This record gives sequence, structure tokens and C-alpha cells, in this order.
Amino acid sequence: MKLFQLLILFVICFACKAQNPIINIEDDDGSEITNAYYKDNNNLLDPFVGTWVFDNGTQYLKIVFEKKTMVDAGDYYEDLLIGEFQYKENGIELTNTLDKLTDPFLPYVYHHSIDGNYINTYQHTPFNDYTSDVFRIELIMCEPNGCSSNLDVRTATINGQQAIQIFKRGGIITVERGDPPLPEAIIPGGFYYLIKQH
Repeated sequence: MKLFQLLILFVICFACKAQNPIINIEDDDGSEITNAYYKDNNNLLDPFVGTWVFDNGTQYLKIVFEKKTMVDAGDYYEDLLIGEFQYKENGIELTNTLDKLTDPFLPYVYHHSIDGNYINTYQHTPFNDYTSDVFRIELIMCEPNGCSSNLDVRTATINGQQAIQIFKRGGIITVERGDPPLPEAIIPGGFYYLIKQH
């Protein structure tokens, strides 16, 4: 009986040591701790979830964001914002990846066109001309032609409507000498206000 109790105690102690640490994504310093879970403890990604539309009569941009929790990133787990988009100019659709949100055969969550979770509060932001609020999420956006961009996203209010403002900036891929030129962005870089759809 005593041996059985010692065995149970050993199993409990081992299980306690084997637990994965939970780290708030706000406290992520860039180092990857094996088997850690980088969790959105304060639900900072939640306000970005939904369908957002920019339409100025010439350009139309629709982005749908979803939050994924405890995504397996290989050596660790993380909460993640993922997204897909549709873009038109003068009524002509130039790209549409929205069907990837419901594709049951998408092999990996990181194969979505937009993903990320980096919380940035660094003082110099692309939104300095619009607000003194430095809080934003930094994401990566990949267009179907292979062009990749950084995407800064912040919440906003436009004429009393819930909105997001994005700043799309170009290429994060470097080209080696002799490589073919990078594809042109389908969606032009710059600032966009997108209104939440209900």
C-alpha cells in the first residue's frame, strides 16, 4: 500500500513538472519557450474579430478576421488572429481568398492569407497622424500572387460606427541577385478605414 501511495505521489509530481507554462501574448519577448502556450489572456484580439469593409466607390476591400486559440506552432502554442480578404477596383474583382475560411482541406492554420498576434505599443506608429493611441496588432498579409506585406491594425470609430484602420506596407521578402523581381501588390499599400458589418 505504501508503495502504491509513493507511486501516486511520483505521478502527481511528474505531472506538475510537465505542465506547459502559459505566457500572456503581451509579455512575449520573442523567445520561444518549448511547449509554452502564448495566450491572449486579456482578449486583446477579440475586438478585431468580424467582417470589415472599405468602399470608396473605386476601391472595395473586405477583410474577415477570426481568432484561433491554442494553435500548434510546432514548438509552442499560441492564440492567433487569422483572416482572408476580397479586393475590387471599379467593380472588378482582382482577388478573393474568402473561401479559405471555410475550406475543410486547408492543411495548416498558418496557410491563411493573414495571420499574426504581435501586440505593439511602441511609440512611433504609422497612425501617429490619426491618434495618440499607440496600441495596434501587427499581422502578415500574403496575396495569392506571392506578394507579402506587413499589416498594422488598430480599432477606431468612424461616424459612430465600429471600425478598424489598417496600414498596409509592402514587401517583407528579400530578393537575391539574379532572382526574378517580386510580384506587384494587388492591394495597394497605404491607410484604409474598414467599417464593421453586422
